[in-house]
Amino acid sequence: MMKIVIADYYYPDLNEEYKVFERLAEVEVVDLTKISEGGIKEPDSLIPYVKDADALIVQFAAIDKSVIDSMERCKVIARYAIGVDTIDIEAASAKGIYVANVPDYCIGEVADTAIAHIMNAQRKITLANRLLLAKEFDMDKIRPIRRMEHEVLCLIGFGHIARNVAAKMKAFFQEIVIYDPYFKDCASYPEFRFLGFEEAVSGADVISLHVPLNGSTMHMLSEDAFRMMKDGVVIVNTARGGLIDEAALIKALDSGKVGYCGLDVVSTEDFEHSPLLSKEHVLLTPHMGWCSEEAVVELQRKTAENVVETLLHGKPVYCVNKL
Repeated sequence: MMKIVIADYYYPDLNEEYKVFERLAEVEVVDLTKISEGGIKEPDSLIPYVKDADALIVQFAAIDKSVIDSMERCKVIARYAIGVDTIDIEAASAKGIYVANVPDYCIGEVADTAIAHIMNAQRKITLANRLLLAKEFDMDKIRPIRRMEHEVLCLIGFGHIARNVAAKMKAFFQEIVIYDPYFKDCASYPEFRFLGFEEAVSGADVISLHVPLNGSTMHMLSEDAFRMMKDGVVIVNTARGGLIDEAALIKALDSGKVGYCGLDVVSTEDFEHSPLLSKEHVLLTPHMGWCSEEAVVELQRKTAENVVETLLHGKPVYCVNKL
């Protein structure tokens, strides 16, 4: 009998997963949210439950080398997410375990959230509302407001989400420029300019981040990067909080280098205690960009399909690492 352990999740039920698991003749599903409220996320607590698992499904649980080394027969670790920064991919690969994600379940949702933040920043909607509620509204307090059709949007990364943003926003901006050293099919997008990092960010009025978090992208928006930018630049991040050095961002906001910031992610995911929450020229949303009713169902189903495809045919549908 195969054993699937589900470490943690925050969905109402696992109906979508169980529909997919029916493809397996004999399977034991261990739902750790039934053992501990919210599931089990800490490595030391997780190890006793995953030792003999054939597959592990996680949402926020930290899957480090100690967890991976403890697993005797695991074939796949599947995450309910696009990003896999909570999983030690190198350790999994060394152990012959696939790491699987769902890279295409919320493309439109995250793109639309980035666009909402861009539009809010450009038109000063939230700032105007805050001032109005405080009975302090004055047009001078929300200026400058500039015509978007005269401005440049820079997309950092040009994966599925960024391409969705670009397709929807090209009618709004004078130009869209792209920084993505890994994107090779530039010729298929002649309407956009592909530039080096410094040239892309230095000429932009709005910068929107769409890259994964890893060793090369951690704090890619640093003090040095902010110094390259125009005064009053807008920063939007719907990807991962760690892409921005938040101390440098706060300094840039205080100096006016960054005029407005729209964030759906922060470095710690502790939105209520983030120092950015109290900043007048920042709008925080609590990592909700991925969400729609349809996206949740798709994510649950595709995560389960990654597991079942591995157990039946040796490889997940969406594979992060190569074995």
